[in-house]
Amino acid sequence: MTVQDLHQPPLPAKAIALTWAGLLPFVAAVVVLLAWPPGASLALKAFVGYSAIILSFLGGVRWGRVMAAGAAAPGYVLAVLPSLWAFPALFLPASFAVASLAVGFGLALWFDTRADTVPATPGFRALRMRISAAVIACHVGVLIALRFGFGTTL
Repeated sequence: MTVQDLHQPPLPAKAIALTWAGLLPFVAAVVVLLAWPPGASLALKAFVGYSAIILSFLGGVRWGRVMAAGAAAPGYVLAVLPSLWAFPALFLPASFAVASLAVGFGLALWFDTRADTVPATPGFRALRMRISAAVIACHVGVLIALRFGFGTTL
């Protein structure tokens, strides 16, 4: 069972649009990686860096929700985990970095949608599921591209 804070209005349309706009750097990096070989290495670096930033950002979102709810200390620990997961990925070989970050997004999604009891604005969890599916799909696309030799170095 998920908890919703019914005293808050649903997510504003602009917040939803900005969330989807955050997908653009992922998609752009995948397109460059696949379609422009001279930029593939830079696109891969950008993808991994942006991925680590966004995964860390999700921890910040959780931190804010935990703080607003007055939740107990374990909630803050869960809020810090995405950053602690994302940072080491920056130092891994490309395929391991991308795979690790994809797993991090999957775990963050699980915490925010299935294991979470912190109240959320109506629509938050549904949006998290959709945007995370798109982000993870981009990671899978990069892993496939790496398998076929696109942008193999970081």
